[in-house]
Amino acid sequence: MYKREFEAHLKAKKIPKALFLYGACRYQNDALVDEFLRLLGAQVEEKLLMYFDEYHFNSAKNFIAQSSLFGDRNILIVKSDKTIPTKELEVLIELCRKNESSYFICQFFGEDKKATASTKAFEKASHALFVRLFKAEMGEALSLLEQHAQKIGLNINRYVLQHLYLVHTEDLSLCVNECEKLSLLEREVTINDIDTLVYGLGSVSMEHFIARLFEKKDISEIFERLIEGDGVEEIRVINAIESHVSQLFLFHTYIKLHGAFDAKAILGYALPSPIATQRSHQSIKIDLPTYQKLFELLLNTEYTLKKLSNVDKNGYLLSSLIKLQSYL
Repeated sequence: MYKREFEAHLKAKKIPKALFLYGACRYQNDALVDEFLRLLGAQVEEKLLMYFDEYHFNSAKNFIAQSSLFGDRNILIVKSDKTIPTKELEVLIELCRKNESSYFICQFFGEDKKATASTKAFEKASHALFVRLFKAEMGEALSLLEQHAQKIGLNINRYVLQHLYLVHTEDLSLCVNECEKLSLLEREVTINDIDTLVYGLGSVSMEHFIARLFEKKDISEIFERLIEGDGVEEIRVINAIESHVSQLFLFHTYIKLHGAFDAKAILGYALPSPIATQRSHQSIKIDLPTYQKLFELLLNTEYTLKKLSNVDKNGYLLSSLIKLQSYL
């Protein structure tokens, strides 16, 4: 099942006895478990958390199997990047069915393809569910960050959150951690705060890198600093550029339809005037056939980076980006 289906289950208060969550977004994984536990009204003393190598089958089985004299529950939560053997999962899931007071939550943070056997174990049981999570689209990610900012009382607008999101190469968990730290400022957070306090003096801003890329300037040195110096993964660079091209395409089509641009109507939130003007000018310079070529190149590059292990990903990505510049 997908996230929206599971959220509908939670809204209807259809709470499974056993739950398996996996996929591309750790933040959403943790957030859904928090919501699940909130609906369950789980108390600290009712939970047993096993992190990564702490998982031990007999301990997990004994905890779920025990009955309570006081009406409290046994809620087992396992967080791991390693799969649990299918037979062990089946035993734990079945014990939850037999024991009215027991619940089992398994959060898997490894590769999606390794989760297949686990999903089948949960799928077979009527009292169990599995949820696959995908990387949030830009709009959804910013909405999640806005909700978190409101929750902790952080004064930050959507554009600054987008800057933070790109700085952290679209990693929601890192952004949420930074929001907690930024809330200590006790004032409105600006882009300058992000550049100064979050990114650090020696780092390369993703937006700065993308700007140089689309200005057709030499990117080899800044690319090396981004990948090797800051440790940014190649796939995250591609995702950030895809997001930028998608935004430009939205500006382009809106301007063609209406004869002018309106960032809030296009993106759902306002941009600072100079940035919005820059986006509009840049978007119109690119014609539709070129947009098609850009999207095809980026998608093919992303596919190759994800599927092929015997390529020099660093060199392949750089050559693809230089090719992208030749289209502009």
